Amino acid sequence: MNTQAARLVRKTELSPDTSDFCFEILGGRFTGLEPGAHVDVHLTEDLVRQYSLWSWSQDGRMINVAVKREDDGRGGSQAMHDLEEGAELAIGGPRNHFPLESHDRHVTLIAGGIGATPLVAMARELLNRGQDFRVYYLVRSKDYAAMDKQFRALGLDEWYHLHCDDTDGAFDLAAVMQSMPMGADVYTCGPEPMLNAVLESGTALRGGAIHFERFAAASEIEHAPNDSFEIEVHSTGAVYSVSKEETILEVLKTNGVHVDFGCSEGLCGSCMVDVVEGEVDHRDGILTPEEQATNSYLCTCVSRAKSDRLVLAL
Repeated sequence: MNTQAARLVRKTELSPDTSDFCFEILGGRFTGLEPGAHVDVHLTEDLVRQYSLWSWSQDGRMINVAVKREDDGRGGSQAMHDLEEGAELAIGGPRNHFPLESHDRHVTLIAGGIGATPLVAMARELLNRGQDFRVYYLVRSKDYAAMDKQFRALGLDEWYHLHCDDTDGAFDLAAVMQSMPMGADVYTCGPEPMLNAVLESGTALRGGAIHFERFAAASEIEHAPNDSFEIEVHSTGAVYSVSKEETILEVLKTNGVHVDFGCSEGLCGSCMVDVVEGEVDHRDGILTPEEQATNSYLCTCVSRAKSDRLVLAL
């Protein structure tokens, strides 16, 4: 993935645990900036994290991402929050696994916590289209509604609903689904429990579809215990063994086979490669069940093999 040099020009606190980061691209610009897209922020050589865009300039030279500080996380959000204005780093992308489809049907956006970032961009786009839509932003309390001002700045009025658990109680997802017009679509992003609740309440949806983006690989899916298997690099015929403790990505890197990578959790798609032959044990949070069933590609950071060998298009 190509990267571009960028400078942090502005860092703004949005809530006690979330800040906005405005980056200027140095000597270039990004194309393909659209709602649902994310970029790869290269914090160090081995620390790359993906963050959804919530705003950008028309010329593609300025982008904004909002990041929640996770003190118990893997270090990415802490490294982001440690950045000072003026810091320079590399940014790759954008990529979009959560695109906003082009149609004239009603759309309901359901955001949970920091999952609001891509949905702010979607709300802006839907407003510009003049499309019928509404937004529900679910947070623990108003103090932690980091993107509330960004939603309100769009002038959504009665189309926007902020729900604070501490004052408003449980959110009635089923009622929201039942109130949507026939054939309406839902776009949702947020913590895993909220996503599961949205998907479960989707039985009340009359037509339409639920589009979602995860923060973590689907936790409810059970996989067989890890077994060792072989991978073959199609271009060279080289064969490598992947032990129970190793990932495909680790083995490829150890043997000098270059593969882009980012989150290492099967969520960003950076390390996805085509599969020439073999049956895949998919463990990512990106591919749909239909895409996984084709065995045409896999995320090398998390997925494994059901067959004895996978031949990869590398």
